[in-house]
Amino acid sequence: MDSRPANEGDCGKFAGSGRACGAPVCAAVLLFVGCAALSDRARVLPEDPAAALDRAMPVLRLDDGSVFEPGLAEWMEHLAVPGVSVAVIDDFEVVWTAGFGVLEAGSDRPVTPGTLFQAASISKPVTALMTMLLVEAGELDLDVSVNEWLREWTLRPDGPGIDRAPTLRELLGHTGGLPPGGFAGYDPGAELPDLRQMLDAEPPAVNPPATIVRPPGEALVYGGMGYMVVQQVLTERTGMDFAELVEQRVFRPLGLRYSTFAQPLPPERARQAASGHNVVGGVLPGRWRVQPEQAAAGLWTTPGDAAVIAIETAKARRGLPATLVSPAAAEWMLTPHRRHMALGWMRPPGAPGGLFAHSGANHGYRAYLLMHAETGHGVAVMTNADSGGKLLVPVIAAVAEAFRWPARMRPPVAPDARLYLVDAVHGAERALEDYLDQRRRRPEAVSPEDLHDWASRLLFRGRFDDALLAFRKNTELYPESEYAHLHLARGYFVADRKDDALASVERALELAPGLAPALRLRARLTEPGADE
Repeated sequence: MDSRPANEGDCGKFAGSGRACGAPVCAAVLLFVGCAALSDRARVLPEDPAAALDRAMPVLRLDDGSVFEPGLAEWMEHLAVPGVSVAVIDDFEVVWTAGFGVLEAGSDRPVTPGTLFQAASISKPVTALMTMLLVEAGELDLDVSVNEWLREWTLRPDGPGIDRAPTLRELLGHTGGLPPGGFAGYDPGAELPDLRQMLDAEPPAVNPPATIVRPPGEALVYGGMGYMVVQQVLTERTGMDFAELVEQRVFRPLGLRYSTFAQPLPPERARQAASGHNVVGGVLPGRWRVQPEQAAAGLWTTPGDAAVIAIETAKARRGLPATLVSPAAAEWMLTPHRRHMALGWMRPPGAPGGLFAHSGANHGYRAYLLMHAETGHGVAVMTNADSGGKLLVPVIAAVAEAFRWPARMRPPVAPDARLYLVDAVHGAERALEDYLDQRRRRPEAVSPEDLHDWASRLLFRGRFDDALLAFRKNTELYPESEYAHLHLARGYFVADRKDDALASVERALELAPGLAPALRLRARLTEPGADE
């Protein structure tokens, strides 16, 4: 179990294993199944959308018969999410946008529909769209080796049995044979790598190199590095900076005045941006991480702007007039390439044919964008906290209920979110009891990170006994996980129980002798003055 902070790459867990971004996809399936025949219904909008959304937030029911009915503000408070922004799509139009909460914890600056958020991997559908525009113009071909388009840099193999480079189609569909994973970003003010340095993993880049590690086309492996190779193709082919290219060819024609791939974010834009927050609601140092990996994870935008991208694609898929996207381009982007993965978009398993979506997870931000090309419904939700992922499904479900989407259903509250809510009402022991019950009933819906995230928040708030209860339970559930024991050691350390901390860190090192964080913590425990 690795409970380190999530980053952009975590939205790929849906693409292979895990559940970090699969839960919103599953909720989307529930909300849209059976809708295809109802696309011509009359539009029905709530008189007061904010109040309707608040009333429609999922209800928490416990085994003892008690019911907790938190509104959106209570959900945000209990999950440590300072700000949320929402855009709702009906009949291929953005019909409502709203902001809730604040740009930064402790401030009084409200989130508005014009507040910028890091969209993380929602960058990928935009990159795919930009690629399709060049394909349609005859400047690129989806099925030619990517090295045919590269003159200033070459994508090379790094392993046996690799006899060719991937195509653009394979890179956009995550079957290019490149390494998995995403990007952690850089501290504001730090020296940033350029694109070539990132591709070659040269300082100051901190990512692995872009190399072909398995035969292209062999397997679906979600990762951001393939999109960085696509970015190199786009910039070489056009001779333009990537941010300016997308600004000129996509954002301006669509009237998207908030969206930008500029990294770092220019000062005039930074004033509009929501600060990122960790899982316990603390503001990230410097407000956010800088993401020079533009094509994969560097988009700053609003839900309203992101919704327009989805609408354009859906209208073209439906055969309706669109500003930029042609029916052919929409077909390229939305046809499944491998299992649920299309080109830039995900097609949730079991969903009706017109549904497409993508999630986003950078440090301090969680987001989701989904659209149905047959019904004309969709929603974009963006949050400024690592714990915002727990809020995506509840908000999507509440939007469907409040706006009376056809075949709407209310998914159960996820076990990790229940931890926070039950704790707020009944305390830590009852929350842990409820979580373990949920774990027995719904093992597919739990994660090794659940108790760590919750315990870290308890620790941050000075609730040492409750935090240690959760950390210890995690070591019982995952006794062979070095990270479970490391987190317990950190909990003991913060609670000033040094002997217990040392015993736990030694157990972590028994399981993983070279675990660097554990070695640093042991040095701090045994060598006064050493840094962790």
